[in-house]
Amino acid sequence: MRMLRRLRTGQWLLALALTIASASCTALEPPPILSTAPLSPTTRATLDLGTKELADGRFIGLAFSGGGSRAAVFGAAVMKELDRVGLLAQVDVLSAVSGGTLPAAAYVLEGYRDFSFRNGFVEQVGRDFQRAMLGPWYTVPQNALRYALTDRIPAEQVIQVLDDRLFRGATFADLNPSKPILLMNATDALTGEPLIISDEWFRDLHQPLAPFSIARAVYMSAAYPGVLEPLALYDGGVGRNGLDRPPVLAYDGGAADNLGIKTLMQVLQGASSARSMTELFPRGCLVVSVDATGRQQNEARKPLSAAAVLLKSHRRDLLELAGIPAAEQDVAMFGTFRVGRDGAGGTCRFWHLALRQLPDSDPLGALVTGIKTNLGLSPEDQASLVEAAARLVAKGREAMKRAADWTSFIVGPPALFSHP
Repeated sequence: MRMLRRLRTGQWLLALALTIASASCTALEPPPILSTAPLSPTTRATLDLGTKELADGRFIGLAFSGGGSRAAVFGAAVMKELDRVGLLAQVDVLSAVSGGTLPAAAYVLEGYRDFSFRNGFVEQVGRDFQRAMLGPWYTVPQNALRYALTDRIPAEQVIQVLDDRLFRGATFADLNPSKPILLMNATDALTGEPLIISDEWFRDLHQPLAPFSIARAVYMSAAYPGVLEPLALYDGGVGRNGLDRPPVLAYDGGAADNLGIKTLMQVLQGASSARSMTELFPRGCLVVSVDATGRQQNEARKPLSAAAVLLKSHRRDLLELAGIPAAEQDVAMFGTFRVGRDGAGGTCRFWHLALRQLPDSDPLGALVTGIKTNLGLSPEDQASLVEAAARLVAKGREAMKRAADWTSFIVGPPALFSHP
């Protein structure tokens, strides 16, 4: 997002000169108020596993990390590879953060307007949103002045670009019921607690999720603190003394979990609270992590920001929780973790597909781990991420074939990994 902040001082002075004569800055727009319609039936964004997810006796969850367009394109490319080898169609739940929400949401919108996984999927989520955000918005003096005074990129402008260039007015009611459950992750900016955009959370807000904009939800998950405005959502309930409850403020889900793994663990824990994992999923459990974390170069040996340190720490702790020791997290692809209180619910396998598993000594690894966290990438960077996805999925698939304890995931009717 750094490029979104790089506007010259002279441009701001010009904007100020053009607007000072006319008046003061227009008042900021009030946060959107959600629908007051009765709560609708559940959508495909729920923490509860239903008949569809339990039918085959196997759980497969797919988690997408944050990382701007780097995460979006890598996530989309991994999905194409998993589809090619027969895994994607068996996924039950998608959990996504920030840039990873773009391919996750686009996939579950299959059939809505021109959404097609088979036709230009990677290109769709790889569109240059950043150029559109920096376009006409900042040529209007009043808008430029507003940005100069708030020091944040306006939420509504980003949401409009996401909607115009990708989501085309889609809401949670438009999610394809034949596709996996979609869970996008944000953070409650007032408490610091994780916030899962779901029927359950919106029910607590006394609002229906079905009419809520997908572009707005993606923005909530990606709104990096200090750069993008947090999004305010009003609680439809009544507070003390009959007064309206204060709005909830939401921003970037990466502040709590930039891998999206914890949400899948929470879904599994909820499902196994009444029945064991063996009962629920006799054919096994697998969580796949699509991790687009870059490799930070600090050649100038400058102190890292607190946010960078926290992201690094959270990633290390989450991967350890998933069964991969800290010392092996950029090498090992597999782990196992226990589900339920004290692990009594059972176990689940973990497959880590990370850009950082490609070493700097590999030219491809050096390139893809150094791609900046922007919302627009060059065709060359996109092609490199597609190649990285193909290489990492192939490497993991071969390793599974050689490991006896992964046999249940590569054989059996239907085979989880079948040759194309």
